[in-house]
Amino acid sequence: MEKTSIVGKLQDLVISTTEGNINTTIARVLLKKVGHDAPDITIESLADECFTSTASISRFSKKIGYSKFSDMKQAFIEYQSDTAKFINKNNFELTIGEADSERSLSHYIQKIAHSFLSLEENLDLTQIDALCRQIHDTEDVYFFGTHSSGLLLEQFQYQLFSCGKYVTYFNGRMNQRKAFQQITKNSLVIILSTDGNYFLKFSDLLFDLSSKDNYTVLITQNIQMRIANIFDEVLYLGQSSIKKAAPYQAQLLIDILYSRYYHLYS
Repeated sequence: MEKTSIVGKLQDLVISTTEGNINTTIARVLLKKVGHDAPDITIESLADECFTSTASISRFSKKIGYSKFSDMKQAFIEYQSDTAKFINKNNFELTIGEADSERSLSHYIQKIAHSFLSLEENLDLTQIDALCRQIHDTEDVYFFGTHSSGLLLEQFQYQLFSCGKYVTYFNGRMNQRKAFQQITKNSLVIILSTDGNYFLKFSDLLFDLSSKDNYTVLITQNIQMRIANIFDEVLYLGQSSIKKAAPYQAQLLIDILYSRYYHLYS
């Protein structure tokens, strides 16, 4: 999930705080509860489990950005709900463990391979090179995407850094909302949304973006979305018979973009 989620905050705190610190203890206990029933957590039970006071739990809540314990708990509940939806949507197209597990795996890999062939059929290297040129020549370039798409964009961001090109990408929905507000005129804005769910969270900002003097590019598998029409350019990832193939297609496209950018400008 995104770094600005409660789990991301807890992980950051564990990494940055010395072992034995009470805040580290609280963060570790909460992380162990990610797969459990969040509504059952009370400030008293959490304090008892961490061998500390309820006042310390309240201070901890404020330290990681919540005004009180109940707000932190609600964020935890929402994280669990979002995670469950994400897993249920994406995690049941490959089932290994049945009697025909080898056949299931082979069938799954074939579908992934077919999705790569679909990407190849729709790939236009002239379009790829033109986008690389825009990335290189445009002073302000912004990447937007969440979940697996966000991880791919972050990877691409660091690859471009190594080529001497600065691009803006922020983890987390709130950070991306802030980045939308910072976009200057004549910027290049690239959004990676394999299935189009990104627009459920940011549609209000996207329509504002399309009215400004920016060049907007959408990378997606779902070109049937009506909102795709507001973009100046759409890169199509190709078709796939399974949802899980889309991130593989996106990874391959990012690899191609970086390979061409490196060849042209490094």
